[in-house]
Amino acid sequence: MPNGTHWRDMLSQQGHGGRQLGGEAPTPTPTLAAIEPERDEALELDLAEYRPWVLQRGRSRPAALLDLRWYDARAGLWLGCAIAYPQLAAAEYIGDGMVSLDFGKRQFVLEGDGLGELVRRIQDGSVIRIQEYAAAIWPRRPVGAIINRIKRLGAAMEGPPPR
Repeated sequence: MPNGTHWRDMLSQQGHGGRQLGGEAPTPTPTLAAIEPERDEALELDLAEYRPWVLQRGRSRPAALLDLRWYDARAGLWLGCAIAYPQLAAAEYIGDGMVSLDFGKRQFVLEGDGLGELVRRIQDGSVIRIQEYAAAIWPRRPVGAIINRIKRLGAAMEGPPPR
């Protein structure tokens, strides 16, 4: 061992006078705080085409929250909530026209058509947004799956009144 060198310094790449073994200056590694998470463009509202639900693109990490949104025509605003996926205790359905989601104190009933695929996608955790059809936003009624109404039930009724 060279004079004045500690054995731990020999094991690290920065041991030789603060330089890496190749003689180059060390390159800083980004910290977790410096790494910006990717923004999913699928979450942006598409005013041209109604989509009753939005699926997560890529499965690098599981969806943390399920976003439910509906349009209040009187206020001209979107209302909604995002609920943690692990809180989903049950998903019940009646045919292709009604789905209920039980998040403990919060329950939601979805009414529409073609909701069987939605149930399958919720089961695998790939749905990141469910949105109600709003004629004020999309004047042309879509062909295929549609959510006509998202009805909020349950004990926790803070926020807008149930519809």
